[in-house]
Amino acid sequence: MKMLTGGCACEKVRYECTDVPIVQLMCHCRDCQRSSGTAFSAFIMVASDRFRYLKSEPAFFETVAESGRLFRRGFCNHCGSQISAHWPTRPQLLLLTVGSLDDPSKFEPTAETWLARVPSWHPLHPSTVKFREAPAEGVKERIEAYFARRTQS
Repeated sequence: MKMLTGGCACEKVRYECTDVPIVQLMCHCRDCQRSSGTAFSAFIMVASDRFRYLKSEPAFFETVAESGRLFRRGFCNHCGSQISAHWPTRPQLLLLTVGSLDDPSKFEPTAETWLARVPSWHPLHPSTVKFREAPAEGVKERIEAYFARRTQS
């Protein structure tokens, strides 16, 4: 998966990302559950400098996540579709919602976070690395390795 494209349901917001995902994850925290209306939010984490909006930009809503960090969710202010999210303290990273991708079938989750909040009725993905709360080893190493490869190139 090299080029990612997507946008909102009404197509007022469009984007592209010109690099591979760093991490593909499902977050089960209560904020993601409320935001998605179900058991988790599915995200593809990308480098923000390899991403750009092609048509309009989303509106943002800020919350304090269960991790205690400020979290900004991007959505279309016309149709309400969720598009992206990021931590203002980590500007090099952007999370794209899988539902906003033109081809969401390319999503291959590698991690699941906040398992402490998973509802009893929701099955877990069989091949993900699992974290009881916020991600630690595994996810952080992938992020560091991604940026280390870029500085070596």
